Amino acid sequence: MEEQHTEIFQDFLAWSDSPCHMEYYDCSLSQLGWESSYSNDLQWLSQWKQNPYLTGGYENSFESLSTLQPSRRNLPIISSIESKRDTFTSYHNQLRQPCDSMPSPRHITKGALSLQNMDSSTHCSDPVIDNSIQNISNPSNITLLNGHSLDICKLAKQRHGCQVLLHQLQLSSCPIAQEIMETCCLHFGIWMKHPIANFLCQHVWKCLSEKQRMDILRRYLEVLPRAALHTYGTRVVQVMISTCGERESKNYLQSILSTVAKSLFKDVNGAHVIQHCFLYWSSEDNQFLYRTIRDNFLEIATHRQGCCMIQTSMDFACSSQLDDIATSIMEHIFILIHDAFGNYVVQHILDSQNPQYIQGIMKKLRGHWYEMSMEKFSSNITEKCLQLAEETQRWEMIQEIAKDCSNIGNLLHDAYGNYVIQRMLQVASPAQKMLLKEYIEKYWNTLSRSRYGKQIQYNLEKLMNSINC
Repeated sequence: MEEQHTEIFQDFLAWSDSPCHMEYYDCSLSQLGWESSYSNDLQWLSQWKQNPYLTGGYENSFESLSTLQPSRRNLPIISSIESKRDTFTSYHNQLRQPCDSMPSPRHITKGALSLQNMDSSTHCSDPVIDNSIQNISNPSNITLLNGHSLDICKLAKQRHGCQVLLHQLQLSSCPIAQEIMETCCLHFGIWMKHPIANFLCQHVWKCLSEKQRMDILRRYLEVLPRAALHTYGTRVVQVMISTCGERESKNYLQSILSTVAKSLFKDVNGAHVIQHCFLYWSSEDNQFLYRTIRDNFLEIATHRQGCCMIQTSMDFACSSQLDDIATSIMEHIFILIHDAFGNYVVQHILDSQNPQYIQGIMKKLRGHWYEMSMEKFSSNITEKCLQLAEETQRWEMIQEIAKDCSNIGNLLHDAYGNYVIQRMLQVASPAQKMLLKEYIEKYWNTLSRSRYGKQIQYNLEKLMNSINC
């Protein structure tokens, strides 16, 4: 029985490697998700072995063999085990030549053929294969690879083959599991960046001992940094981070990641690696990341992805690490407040509601509140400071912004400044609100002529009514 299954896989691998069949195979695989039981995949392979001209795709393997019929393209019906290999070889050679009659993968749909439309002469049944399928339907009976030498390298790169290998790893009594692990370790650097084989690398890494993990880290010292930035390689590196419990392997992995730490902050795939570092490692273990932030702060903070990662790093930092970030923010404050991404870093440190950080930033920005209020990004900082400042600091801000009636007029007609006025009315003291009301009433009639006038009038009217009450 096992020899029959092995023969099915070997012929299928040869078939799937042909240029014409590769596209057909890939398209058919995309119709079902990874979660499909691979016992059904073996069913389909057995059916394909019996008749390679079957239409309806392997999705119909959920039914019985009798639910499938040959393609209606005048192709021969294979009715015996003896003739199937000759017919397969002939058709395989035909497909290597340009041919317009090859079935389109788009026509492979579930339930395309029904049992009622079948003729008994088209049934494909063979007692040997039928018995094989019955045994395979029970996962506990699957011993396909035991005692056989299959090409693990090919199986690892095919969706269903990789699924079979993963199942074998889960069987503690499977003698081929060790062979799978050894083969994966030999090709780890390449497979971890493969769209299918990376799943095998993830599971193999979890099964390795500390010594074997160190061997891989040393062997692929130059490959791992690039893999951390790769679409599929990043998944394997994340598993490495989450399962590295021993100090030696953790330190070695940290030294590897430190060589590309700046790139990790600015890369979408690398960002997931950094997030795993924060989730699974302590702040002391992540010191190399905070050192990278300190040395390349402005470059990372003004980057689309980098500004998000700095905000994440603040949430996981210890007090000394957060102090270093706050110091870097204050050093580059006038660049950050006018930057599309850097301003979010400033807002995030203000949201920490640490009085020391808030007072330090407001002291740096004193004398610039009016200009900041009419700028797209810095106006957000002005609003945030008005909201979080202490009473005395807020009073100084409002006095600086509203020191002249003309300043209020300019802000009222500005696309961003009007929001600062509204925020001032919300947080100001009663005496300050009366002063602002007096200034605003002078420009009330002109608001309707501005682009945002009607909405501003509506919002201000509600605020003014609350002041009168």
